[in-house]
Amino acid sequence: MKVLIQGKQMTVPDELKSYVMERLVNVITRFYDSSAAELRVVFEDMNGTKGGNDKECHLTFRMPMAQTIQIEEVTQDPYASLDAAGDRLVRIIKRELERMRRRPAGHHKYRPLGTTVASGGIPGETLERLRFSDEAQRLLETGTGITAAGHERLKGT
Repeated sequence: MKVLIQGKQMTVPDELKSYVMERLVNVITRFYDSSAAELRVVFEDMNGTKGGNDKECHLTFRMPMAQTIQIEEVTQDPYASLDAAGDRLVRIIKRELERMRRRPAGHHKYRPLGTTVASGGIPGETLERLRFSDEAQRLLETGTGITAAGHERLKGT
C-alpha cells in the first residue's frame, strides 16, 4: 500500500508519522494489503497561531475496483484527530470489502431470456406452465433461444 503523509500550514513531526504507521497503516494491512491501494493522510492547522479546535486530519483511501473513501476530523490535537478519523476509516473499509465480496462475479445483473433458454437455465416446471406456440417450442428445442419480446409474442393464450 502506498502511504502519503503531508502537512498543510504545519510540519508533520516524525513521531506523528510513526503514529500513523502504527495506529492506522498496520491496522489496515491486517485485513487489506494491496500494492495498488493508496492512503493519503493530510494534517492541517486551520487557524494557524490563533488556537482552538483547529487540527484537522483528512484521510483519503483509494482501493482498486471500489469507491474512494474520504474522512475528515477536527480536534485540538492531531493525534486525537487521527484516532477518530482512523476508527471511522477502518470501519468503512471493512464495510466496503464486505460489499465487494458479496457482489456476484461478472458485470451483468440479469440474463436476458434468450441466453437463459439457450443455456438450458429454465427449470422444467416453468416451461410446463408456459404455453408456447409451435414456433417457440422449435426455438427451445434447437437452442437458438428467444428474446423477452419474442417470448411475449410467441406465448400461447
